[in-house]
Amino acid sequence: MKNITFDTGEFKAEKTSAWLAGFLRFAQTIEVFELLEQVKVKMKEIEYTVHQKMITLLLSIVVGCRYTSDINEKLVPDTVAANILDMARFPDQSQINELIRRVDSEGIKQLKNVHHQLFMQNTQCLSSTGFVVVDIDQSGLIANGKTYELAQKGYFCKKKNQSGYQLSAAFCGGDSSETLSMYLDSGNNHCSARFDDLVNDILVKLSDIRKDNRLILRVDSGYGSDDNLIKIKNKIWFVAKAYSTVRATNIAKTIGKKDWVEVDECVDVYELPHTDGLRYILVRVLTRTGDFEYTMLVSNIPLAKMSTSEMFHFYNKRQTIEAFFKTCKNLYHIRNLRTRKFEGIQTFLWMVFITHNLLSWFKSTMLSDTKLEGVGTKTLVEKLGSIVAEVSKVGGIIKVTLPQISVLARKFVECMQPKYKQISLFSTS
Repeated sequence: MKNITFDTGEFKAEKTSAWLAGFLRFAQTIEVFELLEQVKVKMKEIEYTVHQKMITLLLSIVVGCRYTSDINEKLVPDTVAANILDMARFPDQSQINELIRRVDSEGIKQLKNVHHQLFMQNTQCLSSTGFVVVDIDQSGLIANGKTYELAQKGYFCKKKNQSGYQLSAAFCGGDSSETLSMYLDSGNNHCSARFDDLVNDILVKLSDIRKDNRLILRVDSGYGSDDNLIKIKNKIWFVAKAYSTVRATNIAKTIGKKDWVEVDECVDVYELPHTDGLRYILVRVLTRTGDFEYTMLVSNIPLAKMSTSEMFHFYNKRQTIEAFFKTCKNLYHIRNLRTRKFEGIQTFLWMVFITHNLLSWFKSTMLSDTKLEGVGTKTLVEKLGSIVAEVSKVGGIIKVTLPQISVLARKFVECMQPKYKQISLFSTS
């Protein structure tokens, strides 16, 4: 076996991340970075501007940084990507940490506005001709240190005696996979406390869809109180799981055995007579112990548009928002909150919500009708992100060359070719 030695030095050819270069080209076409100039933060600008630091924070999510310290390894060495953005190199972790700590409530409003503008300019929801389904839900973020601002003990799934925060979100799944809104609260905050805020944000963004009666809100039992459903009864179509299981169990006692209709393995449903313009569907599930558990769905969608069994299966597609939260925690690494300051955590989360939409639009714009159509975001960030490309500059053109031996690299190069004839900016060798 031959001896292996190690040394440092300058590469003969400039290198960059193939994934980052591709994302930058897309981001420039929709003027993402220009919009980030709206975010103002009171801090000294010596070597880097606030705008450049904001761009770096966003790109740290794009390339899959688990912590801000990963910026030093994943972004700072990539001088090619930095040069594309008119920087000699990216700011290091210490400068991004300081940025996050300095953002105040006004900066949060500005970030929310950037998210809104990008959504309204690029959303796939508004171009849909069918129903647009929006899910709202809440997910806990554990933060047990005493110095985490506003962290409180609360309910965290499968975790007892924990402190932290509650992240509330509105999300449009399906083909679009887009975030609509976000709120962060202390860990003891009940999800229903943000119901009105989320509904209002949804109606603002999707007002034209609502006017066409094509907007459906889908919520779980945490939002399914009578008071909440009465509020939206005449505003928006919805399917909700009722708040009380006791009520469903008591009503089930009055239903004959032959009246139940099987809709899935070990699952039966029964629809009650319509009252007050609402539909009530009892759901009976046979458990492993041989007992029945009862829940109830409530909706204002007419029977002519959605049958009883269709509504049951429609509601169970709520896993889309649960999958989104899983992506946030496992791919965007929101469990690592980046700071102990409450507004700093909000800053990071708004950047995550903005980034998720950008990645969804990248896939729908750049990868549609290609060999990578349907590829997961995880593949782009982790697998394509690990492919190093060579860079050469010819005049004003930057040519990015990916290794030909990689099947994923070859497919990505095909995706990045212009839809019309032009000198290729991406190639394999």
